[in-house]
Amino acid sequence: MLSVLVTLIAFTILSFPFGGDRYAYSQSNDTNTSLNKTGAGVDLIDIHPSPLHLKSGSKFQVIATVVNDSPGKITFTAGVCDSPLSAQFLRNVVIRYTQGCTATSPPFELKPGEFVSVAGPSSDTIYQALAAGQTTASATFHYQSENGQPGNVTKPFIFTIS
Repeated sequence: MLSVLVTLIAFTILSFPFGGDRYAYSQSNDTNTSLNKTGAGVDLIDIHPSPLHLKSGSKFQVIATVVNDSPGKITFTAGVCDSPLSAQFLRNVVIRYTQGCTATSPPFELKPGEFVSVAGPSSDTIYQALAAGQTTASATFHYQSENGQPGNVTKPFIFTIS
């Protein structure tokens, strides 16, 4: 619980653009190249809501780890206003759309074998838990391949609202 709180505080503090890390709201710039998976493509793992322990009425984000297991780099736009990660929910959650910020973000590059955590939704979307219960959802990550072709990966996940 403490690590989630620290992460949320860090995202909040780093989301203000003061010339430093402009990507902090939507993902960590810390990539890890020690991943040793077999497969080819882009994958989503460890998908979960943030905060982890949701109560009815709470607003939340979705966090996922993006794994680039493809032979080439991928790029995606992520920053204070933008997120390449979105989710759809079968029940117990409402998605609200608001006016978000308009700052643009440069593309983030993820090389083969690297992975990074991303958070969604974008600043113009709010996820709010409506009712208690187990909730089935699917997260979708949008990116561009090294040759500029758009791509996405969608993975289901389940979480509980209390």
